[in-house]
Amino acid sequence: MSGTGKLVLVAGVIALVLTVWCLIPAPCSKCATPAECRYDVGAVKKTGANGLPCVRAGWIKPTLSNVTALAVGPSDRIVVGSNAGIEVLDVLGQSLLSFTVPGPVRALAASANGDIFAGLDNHVEVYGADGVRKAVWKSPSTKTMITSVAVSSNFVFIADCQNRIVWRFTLAGEMSGRIGDKEPSRRPEGFVVPSAFFDVATAPDGSLWAVNPGMHRLEHFTADGMFLSSWGRASVEDDGFCGCCNPSNMAVAPDGSFVTSEKHIVRVKRYDATGRFAGVISGPREWGKGVVGLDLAVDSKGRIFVLDPAADGVRVYP
Repeated sequence: MSGTGKLVLVAGVIALVLTVWCLIPAPCSKCATPAECRYDVGAVKKTGANGLPCVRAGWIKPTLSNVTALAVGPSDRIVVGSNAGIEVLDVLGQSLLSFTVPGPVRALAASANGDIFAGLDNHVEVYGADGVRKAVWKSPSTKTMITSVAVSSNFVFIADCQNRIVWRFTLAGEMSGRIGDKEPSRRPEGFVVPSAFFDVATAPDGSLWAVNPGMHRLEHFTADGMFLSSWGRASVEDDGFCGCCNPSNMAVAPDGSFVTSEKHIVRVKRYDATGRFAGVISGPREWGKGVVGLDLAVDSKGRIFVLDPAADGVRVYP
């Protein structure tokens, strides 16, 4: 066999192994599994020809350190959470408000009236636009671990990675249902959540999108919890999702399109409103090794905000 033939054969074997690895969820309870940490993805840590990275349009640097969560509020204000506080900034990075909270902020969402819904470990606390705490909600379950919060005009949706369910609350803090239980005919596996990454977002019409990370797809539900559709596939290619549990984060833009981020093979990507791959925004070469927790938000003008926990800031893309 020629040298070229051997290289092609080796490349084919590597691709097959990587694809099989992507299809097998590995149960874990941490942000990254030991298997993930050992996994060498050097061969695929590159931006494909179908998706050239966007040029970063800006950088927002909060006064907070150890940033953990991100959201966009009314007037395109940026809301950033940390291990001990929340800060509100404008799109130029000017700090408008900062206040402390009684614990690490695991997730953030902001309503049209400026209220901030903060997921703190196992419960949600609500803060007004002035930073004053308005409510402390009861935890949905004794073993709840909140990983994401999304708000619509009528409901607040809470992703719980321990119970592998999305809880629906009214804006007043009353539990009104659960979304994502197993359906034998359409979703027999339910939500497969191998790690502490389980994201939700509301669509412009008030419906819910949820990441099913162990199945490498996004799933669409009505606000009442009826399963509608899904898209996504396990693959090392640019249009797919790889690892035990990706995408790790996602956001829905005002036009219904999607932005996703992944851990391990660190990528931020665009998809259109039907889930068709539209390009890579940022690839692994632009991020530090081992970066996780790239929370996402999109404002009314379609600008994309990506939390950079390693640098305690927010990257802005056009």
